[in-house]
Amino acid sequence: MQNLIRVLEHNKSAVKTYVFTTGGTVTELGRFKSGNKNIKIIRLGRCGENINPFKRVWSYLIFYLGTLSYLIIKKPQRVLYYETISSFPAWLYRVFNKRAELFIHYHEYTSRSEYESGMKLTKIFHRLEKRLYPNAKWVSHTNENRMELFEHDILPVKIGNKYILPNYPPKSWRQEAKRENEIPVKIVYVGALSLDTMFTREFTEWVNSQNGKVTWYIYSYNITKDAKGFLQAMNSPHIILAEAVNYDELPRILKQYDVGIILYKGHIANYIYNAPNKLFEYLACGLDVWFPGIMQGIYPYRTINSFPKVIEVDFKNMDDFKLQNALNKEGLKLRHIGYFCEDAFFRLSAAICN
Repeated sequence: MQNLIRVLEHNKSAVKTYVFTTGGTVTELGRFKSGNKNIKIIRLGRCGENINPFKRVWSYLIFYLGTLSYLIIKKPQRVLYYETISSFPAWLYRVFNKRAELFIHYHEYTSRSEYESGMKLTKIFHRLEKRLYPNAKWVSHTNENRMELFEHDILPVKIGNKYILPNYPPKSWRQEAKRENEIPVKIVYVGALSLDTMFTREFTEWVNSQNGKVTWYIYSYNITKDAKGFLQAMNSPHIILAEAVNYDELPRILKQYDVGIILYKGHIANYIYNAPNKLFEYLACGLDVWFPGIMQGIYPYRTINSFPKVIEVDFKNMDDFKLQNALNKEGLKLRHIGYFCEDAFFRLSAAICN
């Protein structure tokens, strides 16, 4: 969402945009500010794992009623919502304004079984939002695999206007990749981190076993207590839990490293069929990328004859991993990365603002 706002900031039209989100530090949008006077970010309620159940229910109530009130008062011609959990105000607004054009985007894929066994609110909202799909102006997922799974899940409901909308970083992030890597190889991880759903333990033990050939820097706003405890107990001089940084600071940080890693175990389909935003962020900044072979969504971006390299790694068997082979770029051509949000959001921003 933050990158879409950045794109809309540079749109020359005078369309007023109201963004409704929650406060708190768990998400970047909870702290993000726009410099465009036509874009107003309104924070209603708070989000976060440490909020008690009563406050969480109260936050949901504030968000839904507050957002719906704004919609009724402002009477927007076009409404965009991200994810099922945000759909309820948009669904209700359509009751009051049948002519409003509806845009829907899913940054994550939620399977039918997950909707059924998950939070009751999300289950109810998803049943309601299915009625919106046939006449929605826009329904998108981040890749073809997720869209195909989603379409199968909602049968017999049909989507009227479907699109693929990858989550790319801005063009301002672009850095040229390095051909040579010095020892120690500097590896970076950005994002949420856990022991249960990621190969954190396996990769930590491998880094420690390299005795200084590699260093691993971790930047995370959202690291589970057990993962943090494990890393601290390891007490390795080669693994650094760095201070988390804001999204806009990432290009400055990432360009200092050689390799970006992705650690998802693929415990649900959302992660198996995922080409995560960190893949494109690493590549934009000129880093090689190592990813778990279970992640089918990354294979279209896997490279053999060019660099920055994108290679699969068996994190369950790191003893078999050949570091020098992974780093070797002899005979490979430099490729120029073209995965940027300005291009990805062009059609959506045009539809919203024209």
